[in-house]
Amino acid sequence: MIDPHKITNFDRETHELEEFALFAPAVAGKTAAFIARALDRFLTPSAPFTHPSPFAHIRTLDENDALTLTIREARLGKWRILTSCYRALANADLDLRTCALADLESIPGIGPKTSRFFVIHTRPDARVAVLDTHILSYMRSVGIDTPRNTPQTPKRYAELERAFLDHAHSIGRADDLAAFDLEIWSNSTTRSARSEP
Repeated sequence: MIDPHKITNFDRETHELEEFALFAPAVAGKTAAFIARALDRFLTPSAPFTHPSPFAHIRTLDENDALTLTIREARLGKWRILTSCYRALANADLDLRTCALADLESIPGIGPKTSRFFVIHTRPDARVAVLDTHILSYMRSVGIDTPRNTPQTPKRYAELERAFLDHAHSIGRADDLAAFDLEIWSNSTTRSARSEP
């Protein structure tokens, strides 16, 4: 099960990477602890749908026309989006240790923020920024002009990501971006409830 209090793990086994790849699009806009429990329910096998891995479980569910129903029963939310997303992830044959951001973003339901959330918390050398509302608020607090919500155009996302990475470098945090991301999140949760890690 995903531990929402220990999101960063650079030593995940393949099945753990698959589980985290399923967690990333599900948690956007939701409470991390709730989605971790819902994903655990979704992945808990029930006869005859036993599975050797999360992606194999999805393929089996899909072959038996049970994918959408199982997502709904697990209470993951966004069941239409997640059905398409999970089906595509399970069949994409991606190497989750090395695939490019563009490969992840080719999956329905995975945009720049979600792809970067996955990468920053699974790869020690990741140089990306998860531009959620908490990071954007932090950026404004240090004088960087940002919108209130995640930018939707690739160009604007890239500009703000570069600004955040330059800032992280200027304060000596560029080599510890996953911890910096979580530190900003943690500080923001003392002021408001965060809905995503």
